[in-house]
Amino acid sequence: CCWCICGAVQMTNTPTAIYGNVEVSPIVYLQGASLNPNSGEETLMRDDLRVAGVIPTTSPYADALGCNASVFTPTGANAIVDWVWVELRDAITNTTIIASQSALLQRDGDVVATDGTSPLNFAKAGGNYYVVIKHRNHLGIMSSSVIALSSSPTTVDFTNSASQITYGSNAQTAFGMSSGVIGMWAGNVNGDNVIQYTGANPDSPSILSNVLADAGNFLNLPTYAATGYNVNDVNMDVNAQYTGASPDAPFILQNALSHPGNFLGLSTFSITEQLP
Repeated sequence: CCWCICGAVQMTNTPTAIYGNVEVSPIVYLQGASLNPNSGEETLMRDDLRVAGVIPTTSPYADALGCNASVFTPTGANAIVDWVWVELRDAITNTTIIASQSALLQRDGDVVATDGTSPLNFAKAGGNYYVVIKHRNHLGIMSSSVIALSSSPTTVDFTNSASQITYGSNAQTAFGMSSGVIGMWAGNVNGDNVIQYTGANPDSPSILSNVLADAGNFLNLPTYAATGYNVNDVNMDVNAQYTGASPDAPFILQNALSHPGNFLGLSTFSITEQLP
């Protein structure tokens, strides 16, 4: 069955669904922004990027959605941590992307629209969808089963370690997270959807290359901190550093060593994104 929407033909595997809008309110945590939390705010992600004023008003993802700079003004639990990417996937073929859009992530894990507060709205038929969340330097995640979406906002909580809904095996981590919370694995800085410290396709050299190539690093020091909105900033503290006072490369090593599947404690262990 097909539906005609705005002059374009869209295919759907849910012929009984009625065309309309669906709303979804995902809840996710980024491990990078959860490491070394602010004192007294252990259940919240850090918003260092927002505080430093480096989060762009244009999304870094494919749709290049924009937001007003005032969205980055609120503080506290609803302050913005970063941009994320959200997909709705087909209920029968979970590799098929039905709809996608950029969104904003609050410190308490709420994924919201570009106004900074509203649920995400997709111009798609009500029905069952897999929900996917991606981030520029974390491994993406997907719901383990389909989620029934309608015009009323549906909460999809990926953070509860006691009631995990994430597709795959060890798709998220409790390492460095607050008690009872799991988050998306940090360290996918080279964009190959695999986190590795050393080995065939390691991520740590990307950090070193970025630091050495920074225009301000006149002496080509590996201890130099490249500041700003940088995919190599694993812990999202506004600084990308290979070695030194606050290096990012060790976070990748710690993740490799902490992975439940790394029985031998190998630094070459690969953490692979679990998206189909």
